[in-house]
Amino acid sequence: MALVIFRPTHRRLRDLERAARAVGEGHTEVRANESGGDEVSALASAFNTMAVDLETRAAALADSDRARRQLLADVSHELMTPLSAIRGYVETLGMTELKIDDETRAKYLDIAHQETHKLEAIIGELLDLARLEGGGEKLEREAVLADDLFRRVADRHRPTLLERNVTLTTAVAEGTLLIYGDADRLEQALQNVAANAIRHTPDGGAVALRAEPAPGDRVRITVADSGPGIPAEHLPRIFDRFYKADASRAGTRIPSGSGLGLSIVRAIVHRHDGDVRAFNGAAGGAVFELLLPAMHPKG
Repeated sequence: MALVIFRPTHRRLRDLERAARAVGEGHTEVRANESGGDEVSALASAFNTMAVDLETRAAALADSDRARRQLLADVSHELMTPLSAIRGYVETLGMTELKIDDETRAKYLDIAHQETHKLEAIIGELLDLARLEGGGEKLEREAVLADDLFRRVADRHRPTLLERNVTLTTAVAEGTLLIYGDADRLEQALQNVAANAIRHTPDGGAVALRAEPAPGDRVRITVADSGPGIPAEHLPRIFDRFYKADASRAGTRIPSGSGLGLSIVRAIVHRHDGDVRAFNGAAGGAVFELLLPAMHPKG
């Protein structure tokens, strides 16, 4: 009778023991047998729940490690480009056996100077992104008028707009509430999106900024350009660090940025508990949509 009663339980306990040893060795996909409907099956169920949690955590750690390695590779690549240029020109200027005329020397120094500024910009944007994503910076939230943001964007980019004959239009729909957020950070996000739109708009094209009410006491800001749009395969990664889809957005002659501007936009919007997305408009061209919290009329 003891064999008949306890042998199945003993077998399930041994199976549970083997499963526990397998998980301990790193095989988090192993599961215990939950059949039986008794205390042993309840223990097996609890064990399987723990194993699922461990497997999820292990996958998250693996993804985080891959992301860290990719970020390190991307940063190294982006920093090496200007550093290599600076080193090459400085070494050339330091070769006493070469006879370099004043005009060529000035040209080389100017290129090295430009690459130095590019290097500083990349490092500054990386530090900025780290502060935003790490939550190390407090946002000074206040009521922000969309019209003010649009005006500052237009003022900043006016020389480029005039030079390339690009039309910038702004519109704020009736009933649009004030935005509740950090004015400086919101301007930074909008400036980055607008600069991206202008960069990819052909000479003589148009960029449109619009603000309007959105469901859930939010304000929707859209930035649309008349450029070639974003290929579908690039849309899911358009906000990734150092990701550049410029080669596929032909038709412009403006050099690409560092690949960090849109990542900073996403970080700023998310710090405001908002959402941001990119898509192609019905008439062509790229559209960036920022959903931001609105200041409630009662404060």
